[in-house]
Amino acid sequence: METNDISQTVEPVKNNSGLSFRGLTEIFYQPSIFFKDLKDNPKILVPYIALTIVMSLFFYLAVDYIVMEQMKMPQIQDSIESSGMSEATMRTFMYWQTLIGGVLSMLILPLISSGLALFFGNFVFGGITTYKKILSVTLYGGILYGVGGLLHIPLMMMKESVMVTFSPAVFVADQGMQSFWFTALSKISVFHIWEVIVVGIGLSIIYGISRNKGYLLSVLSVGMMAIIHVVITGIALMF
Repeated sequence: METNDISQTVEPVKNNSGLSFRGLTEIFYQPSIFFKDLKDNPKILVPYIALTIVMSLFFYLAVDYIVMEQMKMPQIQDSIESSGMSEATMRTFMYWQTLIGGVLSMLILPLISSGLALFFGNFVFGGITTYKKILSVTLYGGILYGVGGLLHIPLMMMKESVMVTFSPAVFVADQGMQSFWFTALSKISVFHIWEVIVVGIGLSIIYGISRNKGYLLSVLSVGMMAIIHVVITGIALMF
């Protein structure tokens, strides 16, 4: 009677121990390999904590420069005059608003962009995956953008200004951080593009679609957040 060698018929189980933490580094240099492991084992907690730490550190180090630039805005000066509030009080208010609001907004964005990716991927592209898998990809992609933000800090300190950027917006920095063209061009930064590309790679893998479709899906979700910001800025400047 013939017997089968179990060792020849059973595929070895790949060891994905420490996948959550591996992703914090592998996302920078081998995202394709990492996302293939992540596809059937999505992680949320570790990348969310990492993103929280990175963004909290960025806003903690950048908040003084952001508030300094905001205080130059005519509408802020008008608000101080009309309310009778002192500049010191307004500065303190804006400090905490920027610090807390900035971090919270960066933690909410992945939830929204993942919802967009799920809508376009499942209902428009006809793919099948879960929100958890998309959110996992988006969170790891967001870490790239967060680290990019930290790389701006030394430049801010050297220039003593928040008006530094790794994007074409550097050519219109004199218009201020709330200007339409600075906002629009800043979305074409090295780290915005890197994030969109990496998230696109992840989406293509978890959906099992072509890389180009993954990039398109990333633009329609992660990139859409940037587009909405530009549109809102443009509308606000009209009034």
